[in-house]
Amino acid sequence: MLRRALFQLHLWTGIAAGVYVFVVCATGAALVFRIEMQRATYPHLFAPSATGSLADPVTIMEHVQAAYPDGRLSGVDAPTTARPTYLAYVLTGPRFLTVLVDPASAQVLGLLPEQSWIRTLQDLHFDLLAGGTGRMVNGIGALLLLAMCVTGLVIWWPGVAQWKRGFTVDLQRSWRRVNWELHRALGIWTLAFTAMWAVTGAYFAFPAPFRSLVNLVSPISAVRTPESDTATNSASAPRWQVLIDAARRVVPGQSVARIVVPSSSRAPFVVMFSSESPTPVGAELIPVYLNQHTGAVLREPRHQPRTAGNAAIAWIAPLHMGTFGGPEVRAAWLLLGLAPPLLFVTGFAMWWVRVVRPQRAARSSEIL
Repeated sequence: MLRRALFQLHLWTGIAAGVYVFVVCATGAALVFRIEMQRATYPHLFAPSATGSLADPVTIMEHVQAAYPDGRLSGVDAPTTARPTYLAYVLTGPRFLTVLVDPASAQVLGLLPEQSWIRTLQDLHFDLLAGGTGRMVNGIGALLLLAMCVTGLVIWWPGVAQWKRGFTVDLQRSWRRVNWELHRALGIWTLAFTAMWAVTGAYFAFPAPFRSLVNLVSPISAVRTPESDTATNSASAPRWQVLIDAARRVVPGQSVARIVVPSSSRAPFVVMFSSESPTPVGAELIPVYLNQHTGAVLREPRHQPRTAGNAAIAWIAPLHMGTFGGPEVRAAWLLLGLAPPLLFVTGFAMWWVRVVRPQRAARSSEIL
């Protein structure tokens, strides 16, 4: 009785949310290679025009500020293993500009378009093209996908004597049987990944409740960002070079990976370091916070053991996006991300053959 009820729940949840799952998972699989798609679409923005050693971050910042004198420089990212150019962010009124800069000559290569098919793909995946409302719907959809994983696992169980058959597909059978076995085998082989994407996707929509649940199991220690002392504010604030040099003395031998320029009088000047250059995608960076008015170090990096709760929260984005490894991991995330859409197709085919077609045939016979 319970198994039959779970089957009905699995079936109708899949039918109701199937198109949503197809769209969100297919777009998510594609976005694993977002940077590669940007490089292919806008090669002039990601192809260095000069050869030579990496330009100093301050030189990059000065060139960007000179190119956009009416804007406010927000930050700079050094080249990564996936992006060979510098990336700078500039605020001009309500607009947030993404600027690509040659890593050797510091020449501004241009702006990443604010509207593009890649941006539309991102908005469709994260917000269903509906802003905050779409993000909430996305979270509900993620919870429905998780429910399908749980009910699917119960329905899948073929019994102790035949459990191995649940992992295989006999291609010699009829197409209906092959379709059913493919749905069953693909579902169980990819169950852990699908459930992981459902849970992490729900976090992006409902971060506060999610963190509260994690905190019940393992406390999440909050780290407060230090602030600059406005009492020391003066007209002769340290130049960018002085601030970056002060940060370099804290973590010698490291490469500057990111610089965050203060957005207010109390915000710190932040320099983040990587042990490798170019910065590996998904690498954990070491931040150094400085008083923007004096150049004094506000907090030195401390190596403290993280709680399980902190580790769980820190791993959500890398796991969801596949940024914790190299191209091999992202390729695996691309292929595995296509499993839920394929499960919808095979499940829809079963529903059509077993439910819709017989009902249509019965209505036709009644008419005749």
